[in-house]
Amino acid sequence: MTYFCTLASGSSGNSAFYCCGRQRILIDAGKNVRYLSSQLRRLGMGVGDLTHVLITHSHSDHVSALPVLLKHSRAVLVCSYDTYAAVAAKLPPDPPRILFEPGETLLLGDCPVRTFATLHDAPGSCGYAVGEERERVAFCTDTGTVTAEIFEAIRGSRTVVLEFNHDEEMLKHGPYPYPLKLRILSDRGHLSNAFAARVAAGLCREGTETLILAHLSAENNRPELALDAVSAALEKAEVRAEVRLAPRDGMCDPVYF
Repeated sequence: MTYFCTLASGSSGNSAFYCCGRQRILIDAGKNVRYLSSQLRRLGMGVGDLTHVLITHSHSDHVSALPVLLKHSRAVLVCSYDTYAAVAAKLPPDPPRILFEPGETLLLGDCPVRTFATLHDAPGSCGYAVGEERERVAFCTDTGTVTAEIFEAIRGSRTVVLEFNHDEEMLKHGPYPYPLKLRILSDRGHLSNAFAARVAAGLCREGTETLILAHLSAENNRPELALDAVSAALEKAEVRAEVRLAPRDGMCDPVYF
């Protein structure tokens, strides 16, 4: 059975899980190992069952559990060369690893993984499209924009995890310091509801059936705003999709293929 779910999504920690045959793949390792273990147990899995850990980038909300996780599992670390250089000093010495330049396609066991560069303020930041054709899940968060190259890498994915980080008006009038607002709004920051909704509509025209709205800001967004934005964009484009929210502290319902 092939399935996918997010385990946590937000500035306090990010992680997701993709199971396909013998491959049991964790995408990002934010939070801590105790939390990740508790979520995996709900799926009948444990940390020791992981075959690979894919890391999108080196920010702490995506790698905080990684040093301990690699000590307690035989999972192979998969990340870009630049991401590994940024985190290597905190990891056990010489962990099993697969390193790549974003844009390469990997084969993890019998599971293909397409990597693509994202635009974020972390060296080697990337996203992933995991799985074969109708079982493919694209994971695209922590990017300030979606380039033509990113769209090409994720289009046709049956399920897409897409960042809906902030409502622009909430961010502009919110409590964040001005330099931080500029960072978030920049092309190396995070996606707004309005921009992500337009991308989502385009993806649904290309065959995406399930959208998972991820990495919502606790301070600069509300779930209903993200849902309203994507609903309006899908209606305007005359396309349909199942839309889910990725919980900040908890598992979303698995998507089965």
